[in-house]
Amino acid sequence: MTHESQIEIIQIWKLTPYCYKSVILLLLLAFLSTKAYAQNPLTNDLIEQLVSKTGAENADFSSFVEDLNYYLQNPLNLNNATLEDLEKLHILNEIQIQNLQNYITGVGQMQTIYELQLIDGFSIKNIKDILPFITVETVKKSEKLSFKKALNYGRHQLIAETKFIVQEQRGYIQIDDSTLLEKPNSVYQGDRMKYLTRYRFNSKNRFFAGITAEKDPGESFNNKGFDFYSAHLQINNWGIFKTISVGDYQVKFGQGLIAWSGFGLGKSTEVLNIRKKAQGIRRYTSTNENLFMRGVGTTVQFGDFEISGFISNKNIDANLILTDTIESELLEITTIQNTGYHRTSSEISTRKSIIELIYGSNITFKKKRFKLGASFISYSYSSAFGETSKPYKLFDLNGNNNTNISVDYQFFYNKFVFYGETAISQNGAIATLNGLLLSLVPQLSFSVVQRHYQRDFHSHYGSSFSESSKVSNESGLYYGLSFHPIRNFQISAYVDNYEFPWLKYGINAPSYGTDFMVQMDYHAGRDVNMYLRWKNETKLHNGVSGETVIIPLIEQKKQYIRYHISYKLNNNITLRNRVEASIFESNDMEYGFMVYQDINYDFHFPLSFNFRFAIFDATYNARIYAYENDLLYNFSIPAYFGKGTRLYLMIKYKVANLLSIRLRYAHFYYSNQDVISSGLNEINGNMSSEIKFQLSFKF
Repeated sequence: MTHESQIEIIQIWKLTPYCYKSVILLLLLAFLSTKAYAQNPLTNDLIEQLVSKTGAENADFSSFVEDLNYYLQNPLNLNNATLEDLEKLHILNEIQIQNLQNYITGVGQMQTIYELQLIDGFSIKNIKDILPFITVETVKKSEKLSFKKALNYGRHQLIAETKFIVQEQRGYIQIDDSTLLEKPNSVYQGDRMKYLTRYRFNSKNRFFAGITAEKDPGESFNNKGFDFYSAHLQINNWGIFKTISVGDYQVKFGQGLIAWSGFGLGKSTEVLNIRKKAQGIRRYTSTNENLFMRGVGTTVQFGDFEISGFISNKNIDANLILTDTIESELLEITTIQNTGYHRTSSEISTRKSIIELIYGSNITFKKKRFKLGASFISYSYSSAFGETSKPYKLFDLNGNNNTNISVDYQFFYNKFVFYGETAISQNGAIATLNGLLLSLVPQLSFSVVQRHYQRDFHSHYGSSFSESSKVSNESGLYYGLSFHPIRNFQISAYVDNYEFPWLKYGINAPSYGTDFMVQMDYHAGRDVNMYLRWKNETKLHNGVSGETVIIPLIEQKKQYIRYHISYKLNNNITLRNRVEASIFESNDMEYGFMVYQDINYDFHFPLSFNFRFAIFDATYNARIYAYENDLLYNFSIPAYFGKGTRLYLMIKYKVANLLSIRLRYAHFYYSNQDVISSGLNEINGNMSSEIKFQLSFKF
């Protein structure tokens, strides 16, 4: 750190309001004087570990968090865990799962968790990650679970939460009626509060039911109450039915080329764990208001075959325009809106404006070392996508329907795993992805992923391994390596070379890019973990703005260097420190810097808190992301840019096993600006504070 940087940090600390300095000092005094028992690691800590890609703050981790929270409360017995059970942990790769199952088959039931150290591919880091979610017990004979027993054994959970920004944003400032008539989109229709209510019922992981109701900030309560409602009912393992799902659900098949919604691993520090774990048809529990199915889906099982079928019919948000044709005027879709916001007049006009009909099926043949599946999905809309004059959209879907067919495959042999999926869309365009995982020796493993998505391949419900957000117009080759040279030390690295054969938004010519990441993890004893990471992203972008095809491209490079350490002072206090620097290189060099201190504390009584204080100085292009602890089923990965400080405090109080209360306060202070954000979210000032409150009942 330069002398100038040190002076800037001191100046920022001096500018920090006295009340925040007092809070920090009081917390430091508090944690130095109390002892308490340890608590299991939070499931949310794994999100940042698994998802390190910039922009992950918008990802949907609901199914991932829900699975891990279930196993945190009901640890998975390794002695009778199925392949699908182990895949739901999202922590183990294929070779680790195969080695674990082979060990139990060969040696017999495990007697202790410590036997994991004897299994090839399990490092100290892997065992620490999985430990809170597993157990080792003698397998008991399973009993049939009737509907009556399900109601008696089931657990209910009711969650109510709210959040709001403390400072006044421009969209909530009252304006006179005449101005509102002239500019109807100059104000939000509702208040600044977000309200969310969830009800969940789970019985032995066999019967599920739930209802979700949500109103986003700026939305108003309509004649039906909340802006968004979702409900689901799912039954597992009932006769020949592996799954019956009614209401809202998700579909996840193959490697996501044609049917995948929700969480799926991509490029991350888990360089070997990149194969998507297809879960078929499962309930939908998130709050995205468009990317799910609404109807009926089921999977039946006949020996080694599983056959799935689903149908969905719902209204979704879309922007429409009226076009003139020779015969008549038609409504055409310009874009499908997935934000779920209905705050202004223009956003309200897109709400549920078109009907989407989806149906499809899958048949899968499974053996211990081999899996082969075939999937089909077809969807149509009540309006059509029109032609566009924008060159980068030349190969987008035209018309009001599309059909995809794919074949997925997976083969296990000893220390070798091969998998992939190949798909075709209605216009004949092809997409294919193939991966290889190889463990040469217990200390050294490799992964390779090849993908090729043609520029006119259409798959609105696809979400596969890719650099861009769509499964189209991309080819690439990914290499990953995991190396354990000595005990407690691990090196992980990947390189991904990709190209875009056609234009993209902001890139008006074919382009290419390269991602590189290397991370060194060191576990200094049971209570100290640290890592050093270097990440580099290089892409091409337009040198000047415009929509013409012939335009010079320039190289943009982003580099991130991070040092992170986590250590336990005693059974109840865990500290985390991070220092991260970023460099953005294009026409000019831009820099970013962030350092934070975390304090996680558990008292003797059912009270805990998470606290962070951060100092940052970064341009927008060199912004830095950092995961923060949040309410149950919530995730926060804010961007640090500008110059200032960030703090958050989350308090959790648990009353027996019935009631949990969580309160979270987060605050940005900027020393170099007088206006925060833009548009209707603009705050006239240099501070932005957010308060969240949640009640969770279990009975």
